[in-house]
Amino acid sequence: MAMDIVKAVLVTLGGLGVFLFGMKILGDYLQNAAGDKIKNMLGKVGNNRFAAVGIGTAVTAVIQSSSATTVMVVGFVNAGIMTLFQATGIIMGANIGTTITAQIVALSVLPVTEFFVMLTGIGFFLTMISKPKVKTAGMIIAGFGMIFSGLYIMSAAMNTVSEMEQIRNLFAAADDPFLLFFIGLAITGIVQSSSATTGILITMAGSGLVTLRAALFATLGINIGTCVTALLAGIGANANAKRASVIHLLFNCFGSLVFFILCYFAPVDKWLSAAFPEIETQIAMFHTFFNVITTLVLVWFIKPLVKLATLMVPERKKKAEVSPLKFADERLLSSPAVALGQVRRELMRMLDEAYANLTLSLQAITEVDLTRQGEFDSRDRGIMDSKSALVKYLILLSDTEPGVEAETEIATYHKTISDIDRIADLSQNVMEFTLALKENSARISETGRAELEEMRAALDALKAGVEEEFERKDISLAGEIEALEQKVDEMYLKMEEGHLARMRSGECTAFTATIYIPLINNLERIGDHLFNIFRGMKSYVKAPSHAEKTEKA
Repeated sequence: MAMDIVKAVLVTLGGLGVFLFGMKILGDYLQNAAGDKIKNMLGKVGNNRFAAVGIGTAVTAVIQSSSATTVMVVGFVNAGIMTLFQATGIIMGANIGTTITAQIVALSVLPVTEFFVMLTGIGFFLTMISKPKVKTAGMIIAGFGMIFSGLYIMSAAMNTVSEMEQIRNLFAAADDPFLLFFIGLAITGIVQSSSATTGILITMAGSGLVTLRAALFATLGINIGTCVTALLAGIGANANAKRASVIHLLFNCFGSLVFFILCYFAPVDKWLSAAFPEIETQIAMFHTFFNVITTLVLVWFIKPLVKLATLMVPERKKKAEVSPLKFADERLLSSPAVALGQVRRELMRMLDEAYANLTLSLQAITEVDLTRQGEFDSRDRGIMDSKSALVKYLILLSDTEPGVEAETEIATYHKTISDIDRIADLSQNVMEFTLALKENSARISETGRAELEEMRAALDALKAGVEEEFERKDISLAGEIEALEQKVDEMYLKMEEGHLARMRSGECTAFTATIYIPLINNLERIGDHLFNIFRGMKSYVKAPSHAEKTEKA
């Protein structure tokens, strides 16, 4: 019998591995397929509590992990782009969305289980087709099939063990509600996957090893154990992010306490047995009822929950080290599509900072005034710090193996960082030209200053177009942006000829030529780098239909 038990345990572990791998594949590829939609949904969270709950439910149903959703929310709160009120609604929705996993597992009782298992093979063959969308669909189908393959393997192993009288007696002895509750809590807290423990529990119940009543108390423990992931994500975060983790815990503790009392004193197991024929479905529906009812009650008390979490996690007196990144948080790395969206926001913030320095430097050289040099230097240091931090963040993002398309996007963002860095450097050159003018008591002619203003306006228009397309992840304005970049090139040549003519006529000195010509060359190169940022988008937004012009600068 001992060998049979060992064999059953090993087979069960193998089945669990297939089940979890299937869950991961399904979640990862669904997330990649709907990455931008997930980011957009999370970005549109307002102060409507019901909308927040709906978004949390939808996102979790797609990525198949309430822990992943909650960790993302903690990251957003830590970055300061989501309030605790908004986060609480999403966390409640995430608890509802995660019940989809239990419902999927409960489908294993249907007489078409073999068909679901066959999906693994169908999905595998689809992945051999070169088209990216078909390949992604194949991985999703294969992941779905692997979930049922894992359940099938675990069920077969447990059916063998359940026939052993000693094993049945052992499980029958473990009927204390408090013990079952803490077993569910502890196992989920250790493996940090409520999907894994729920899958095992439902399979054990289907094999007759666990009664429905025992499964209900274990399920309540599982709902608290899943909070461990979010609590760990809050370590090292700011006070608000920690509060989001605590709210997740408070939500599940309240629901578990109420339902524990209900299950202890009322025949909930008999109610479920009367309503649903199969024990697998009974457990899945209890899991769903628990989260839906708890949400319906607590959704009206979001503000008190936020206040309670604020009391439990006060502001730290010691000022925390401030990250140079405002939007990209390491807690979001588990969701590459969302993390990439935050990287885009960081890049546009860096571009705005670099361009603000360009504007300041042009004002300085026009007026030959260096009184704002300190402001310029401070902003420049911030850009350099952001550059270093964002490069490290992209490396960490690559380490998560986000997929070929995401890797292409990441590689392009490294180039975008370099382009923004060059814009900052070229703006620094303009400030140095100002110093040279000041030291030689010289200034640019009135005509030259007017030309610089025209060049600045052209660069403003080019930057605005690039930012619009970058934020929308679109290249529909390609023709307009190319025309703007060409205009900057033409203005540079015209300004160079004009200045040389003024120098020959005596309007300008030879010294100012040594400043003005390099100055407008710097501005033309800034236009090139702005265009490079837009051109880089073509590698991941849409394949170019014609040969790209040779990269400048």
